[in-house]
Parts: sequence; C-alpha cells; structure tokens
Amino acid sequence: MKINAQDILQETYDVFIKAGFKEILDNSITISETDYYKLHTDFLVPTSIKIDTELFVDQVKEFKFQQWGKNHTHLPRYGLALVNKSGELIEDDPINGSLMTWNKDHPNDPIIETDCLKPTPVMNISSLDPLRIFDGYWTRSNILKWNNGAMFLPHIDTVVPSMWLRLWMSTEGLTVRHYDETLEELKEIEYEPGRVYLIDTSKIHDAYTTNDNVYQLFLSVLTTADYLISSVILPTQS
Repeated sequence: MKINAQDILQETYDVFIKAGFKEILDNSITISETDYYKLHTDFLVPTSIKIDTELFVDQVKEFKFQQWGKNHTHLPRYGLALVNKSGELIEDDPINGSLMTWNKDHPNDPIIETDCLKPTPVMNISSLDPLRIFDGYWTRSNILKWNNGAMFLPHIDTVVPSMWLRLWMSTEGLTVRHYDETLEELKEIEYEPGRVYLIDTSKIHDAYTTNDNVYQLFLSVLTTADYLISSVILPTQS
C-alpha cells in the first residue's frame, strides 16, 4: 500500500510544535538517537516477556472498556487505561483515544505520555505480573480491544530523540504493518501472540483486524528503563 509518508510525518510534527512539545522535549530526559536505534534494531524487537493471553482476556472482562476516539464511533475500537494521570478508571478519559487527536483539538491543554504516571487497578491483574519489572517506570499505557473492522490509519507515536519507549503485545487476529522506505509502502509484520515486543513507533505504522475480541497491550515506559529493556531483549537468531 503506497502512502504519503512525508505528509504523515509533517502533520505530526506540526501538532507537536503547536502544542508546545518542543519546549517540553528540550527540558525532559530523552533517549538519544544513537541509543534509541541500538535498542530498536527492527520495527518489532522480541523480548523474553510473555503474557498468558487466555488468562489475560478472561481477567479483563470484568472491566468496562470505553470507545477509542469519540470522533470515530463507527469503528469498533475500545480502550482501558492501565496508566493515566489520576490512577483511577474515569469516564471519558482522554488517554483512551489518540493523544495526537486530543492535542490537535486541545492545543492549550496538551497531554503527552509522560504526564501519565499513575497505574490504575487494572495493572494489578495477575496475567500482567510478567510486566512487574517495569514498575516505577510506567507512563501512559492502555489495553485496546478491537472487533471486526477496527483499524488505525498510518501514523507515528513519537519522534527521536524520544521522551518514552513503547512496548506492545497482541492476541491473535491483528494485522500490523510498518512503512518500508525501500518499497515506499506498508509491509506486514509477523508477531507471536502473547509475546511482548519493543516497538519502534517513530516509524509509520498502521493496524487492522477482521476478527472480534482482539486485544493489544499498548505500553509506554520512561527512557530510564532502557537498561531493563536491554536485559529482556531476546538475542538475535543467526
């Protein structure tokens, strides 16, 4: 699928600058471009962390998911906060939606990942125990639930140098793609359901599903957790 990568990047940078993020970036702890790409050797980098997806799906059923993106109610996408600003599950939580869209619509009240540091009660479910290594480093994180027809358009979630690092996991049934600069199009990526990956969201990517009840972990941690991520990245298979 051919896309206009430059337009996507430019729109994100424009929103970023208008919301005042350059000043925030200049005064934040970031990971350098060199160190970022030492970790991100591919779009998805597998770690040793695995989630029991059957237990996970069973446990999250007790929580109420919210529509992901109020302007896109036609899409069956739902979010549940793992780490937000209050540590409580609240109605109409802005983090259960695109912060790019929020910041575009609320340039005087921007939210970024590092504004969200408090785990909600959902983080206490036992299926997420393998993630405890990152306790104390969490920033804005969510669970996504998608049904048939849900999708994200091509986008990016950070710029490099970055103020956060992103981890990701999905159950079966999701198609995820990233922009291949050589091919100038989106390329489908293989993943292992339940495996937690370091994901390079500075690269343009999209996702969609034709299945129901597809769950994803959408996790952010502070850049100071880089040494922990290094410790769980699986060795490259030769």
